[in-house]
Amino acid sequence: MAITTSPPRVLTAEEYERYWKPQGWQLIIIGPTSTWRQDWGKWEAIRDIVQNALDEAEGYQYGYDENGFWIADNGKGIAVSNFLLGPPKLKPDWARGKYGEGMKIACLALIRKGYPVYVKTVGRELWIIFFQQKVDGMAETLAALWRPDGTTRGTVFHIIGYRGSDYKDRFVTNIRYNVIHSAPSLITQPVQRFNELISKPSGRLYARDIYMKDIESEWSYNLWSFELAPDRHAPKSEHEVYVDAGRLWATVCDVDLLAEFLECVRYPPTGKVFEQNIEMHKYELGLDPLTGRFYTDYMKDNVESWKQAWVTTFGDDVVLRTSDRWDSIVKHLGYTPISLVYGVSAELAYIVPTDVDLIKKSQDRLREAKVIPDEELTRKQLAHLKLARRIAWFFESKGKAADVYAAIIPPASDRVRTAGMYSKVTQEIYISVDQLESCRNTVDTVIHEIAHHISGAEDLQKEHSETMTKVAARVVELTAAGVLDEQLSSVVW
Repeated sequence: MAITTSPPRVLTAEEYERYWKPQGWQLIIIGPTSTWRQDWGKWEAIRDIVQNALDEAEGYQYGYDENGFWIADNGKGIAVSNFLLGPPKLKPDWARGKYGEGMKIACLALIRKGYPVYVKTVGRELWIIFFQQKVDGMAETLAALWRPDGTTRGTVFHIIGYRGSDYKDRFVTNIRYNVIHSAPSLITQPVQRFNELISKPSGRLYARDIYMKDIESEWSYNLWSFELAPDRHAPKSEHEVYVDAGRLWATVCDVDLLAEFLECVRYPPTGKVFEQNIEMHKYELGLDPLTGRFYTDYMKDNVESWKQAWVTTFGDDVVLRTSDRWDSIVKHLGYTPISLVYGVSAELAYIVPTDVDLIKKSQDRLREAKVIPDEELTRKQLAHLKLARRIAWFFESKGKAADVYAAIIPPASDRVRTAGMYSKVTQEIYISVDQLESCRNTVDTVIHEIAHHISGAEDLQKEHSETMTKVAARVVELTAAGVLDEQLSSVVW
């Protein structure tokens, strides 16, 4: 359709009365002056025209013709009153646009850029223009010429002379084939909306199908549950963006995808990425409106996928750190603790192996230690045990020296054997019978456990290491003084 006649960019009252009014065009004043909202450009204008089409018809068409660029939908059409800029006509909470102003600002921005706007909608046609008004000089005010005509269904916006970008990759409706995972959002009207993880293009945040801003991520996100600021440049609450992204990740079950996610939420981060701020606390995410279940319940459903992804990403000798106070014990047990970002770690602690899990399992194993009576030991083992007892007699904690026993001690973990152990409750030292085969190993073990008795510190902690050095020095002094001669006479080094 060729559009051959168009009004001037700025229409005067005289021009309207002389030429346009006789042809049946009526004039309405929309309101703002041509200098309003200077921050809006071509993208913002096309964005809001498409947004209206999506809210109206859940889809849009676009293309170029001899007139320029056009955007169309198959909706019920736009009333002339919808072009008036008055008190905000708020759309429902589920809509992509809410404040009822974007279409007018879009037209204003396009005309200011030099692109006339012609609209054909159900039963009427409109030219959006600037109307010249006398107000202590001249002012250019957004206005519209309209008359009955138009289409039988839908609306077409013609942006006259525009040959620039169609911005098609900024609308998820055009790239939905790149969605790699989706999960129910909190928006259920007029239909259930789904948050989406997108592979290409990456590094974008889409809000309700429409590009909002660039983010530092290897994926793009299309999120629905947070509210936008009136200008659509940002969310009302940044925190709600990361909560909504958490709803998406909580439902993922693909092992490879989860492994990539875990690498992104490692702390301290290997790079600055969007995922570092993701929030996955149970009550923050809330309930899936489709099932009434907590979003985090899906993580428990997919526990095997999470565990496999954990091993894929970090290895089978790594546990989630819940507190750095356990680091020395974890390392002593042959494992490495790592931290994840705060918003993720609390819920994942129920899913993947943690330092607390490892220590509890070790404690459960060590409770199975079995004391061996002296009469069941060999002469050599008993001789070494008596030496250990004699050494321990010289070291007290709170007025009591530790009692020393031979025992069969299970491995503390699947990665380390246990030479000895100390009970803080009973103040007893247990030495593994295999250590009692060698005097050297016996002395090493009893010094290690005496240091626990005196310092109260855990393995690899500074206080424990320093106390071992002092105990060893004291044992050398006792040996040099001949105090241990009787016990040493029957040992086997």
